[in-house]
Amino acid sequence: MAATKKKIKRYNLGLLGFGNVNRAFIKHYYSIHDTIRKKYGFVLDLSMVCDAKSFACRKSIPIPGLLEKKRKSSLVGGFCTDPLDRCAQTIREAKVDIMIDALPSSKAEVGPTFPLLIDALKRGISVICVNKAPLVFKGDTLFKMAKKYDAYIGLSGTTAGSLPTAGIVGNELAGSGVYAVRGIVNGTSNYVLDLIGFAKYTAIDAVREAVKLGIAEPDYRFDLNGLDTCFKMIILGLILTGKIVDLHHIPCAGILQLKEEDIRKVVDEGKLIRLIGNLNVENGTPNIRVGPETIDDHDPLFAVRGTGKGIMFKTQYMGDLTVIGGSSGRTHIAAAILKDVISFCKT
Repeated sequence: MAATKKKIKRYNLGLLGFGNVNRAFIKHYYSIHDTIRKKYGFVLDLSMVCDAKSFACRKSIPIPGLLEKKRKSSLVGGFCTDPLDRCAQTIREAKVDIMIDALPSSKAEVGPTFPLLIDALKRGISVICVNKAPLVFKGDTLFKMAKKYDAYIGLSGTTAGSLPTAGIVGNELAGSGVYAVRGIVNGTSNYVLDLIGFAKYTAIDAVREAVKLGIAEPDYRFDLNGLDTCFKMIILGLILTGKIVDLHHIPCAGILQLKEEDIRKVVDEGKLIRLIGNLNVENGTPNIRVGPETIDDHDPLFAVRGTGKGIMFKTQYMGDLTVIGGSSGRTHIAAAILKDVISFCKT
């Protein structure tokens, strides 16, 4: 008897934002889409794209043509003043199955995509978040909506990208009684600290080098003042407990206030200064603090260097676990997003 040929599933994909992250994702997917189809049995049809000033929606948008149009004109489709309103209409008409939110994260509020994510979840459209703000400020609401309407939320791109923190918490350590998480989850801070401590850069020159290489954003403060680490720890706490921590109640310090001579002195003593996020779960409630700590070679996180990251989990039933690696970069975040897409398509 001849083997039955596996039917290929097709999913309509919508992109909120078409900056570096979603462009990196769509390039990455396009480069290996034949492998994805053969191994996982699905194909993504790009059906909706918006950026700050333009919008495109049709059954299947050719990826090479879209990338070329963006390169030449900085637009993804026709110019419009209301691209998010056009997205909302597309969601209401259920023209997408998966939506990736990679618009820049607001630093102080939930941001403009939150209503779109709610509408999508209500219609059973699965959401993959790279934009952290909706999760940080209203993640408990999003989780409740996803559960109510049996929709999927992917978070891998929000909690240290290629370091698989969200997946470990949500899958590998499910039911293990995780009660503490301690992590170096911001590669930019590591890189700057290493340039100051080992290469003897001034703080200003270290930051300039990180920006020049694309390791830090031009506005580097979000990384170096500890806020990015706070955001990531809030999301990990959300995964563990379903609750969010008020950002304004988190004790948070970054590395900008550290003195160069103090950083070098610690290095000369055979130790390191690292920006560390601490999360403890007490009576089902997450508690978070973020700040620089001095660590020695007995600390499992001592091996974290450059743009690398590392995270430790303490569990009630499976002991302690440390994961180190996951460098920062556009291909890395693209792979993390694709991992969420694959996880959705396998369900």
